[in-house]
Amino acid sequence: MNSDCLQDVILRVQEFLNNHNTVSIASKNSESVWAATVFYIVDTNMNLYFLSSDKTQHISNIQTDENVAITVYKDVEDWQSIQGLQGSGQVSEVASSDRDKILADYIKKYVFLDDLLQNPKDDQEKKIAEQFSSIGLYVYKPNFFRIIDNSISFGFKQELVLKDNSWTIKS
Repeated sequence: MNSDCLQDVILRVQEFLNNHNTVSIASKNSESVWAATVFYIVDTNMNLYFLSSDKTQHISNIQTDENVAITVYKDVEDWQSIQGLQGSGQVSEVASSDRDKILADYIKKYVFLDDLLQNPKDDQEKKIAEQFSSIGLYVYKPNFFRIIDNSISFGFKQELVLKDNSWTIKS
């Protein structure tokens, strides 16, 4: 496919990621699989950043095996409206030198957090505010995306694969 088609698919994936808030992350260990849903922000390279405690099952799994699968989708009531994104890649903890900038971007997207952090209203919000500065910050670095859009046609999909640090259309 030509580069215009590639750029169109990349833009489609970027737009989808920018217009959604939650990602489900599937991780595994030697005994089982686990899925967890978290808020995320996305950068221009389609890396997803999310907060999570190192005491959770998915982070425990990721510390053993960084390879994960993800889904981002909007809940709908009919199959013709299904649109979603599937992906695979690796998760790692964000370097401490990048943490402040990413957290600032996270607060920009989730504006309710700024008020919660500045003026917690109850014990639950106080607990969140206290943990915010020390909670783990992670990055999902994708190597594959499949975008699905049944509004175009049933089973419509486009796939991107990361090869040599460049996205290509999977044929």
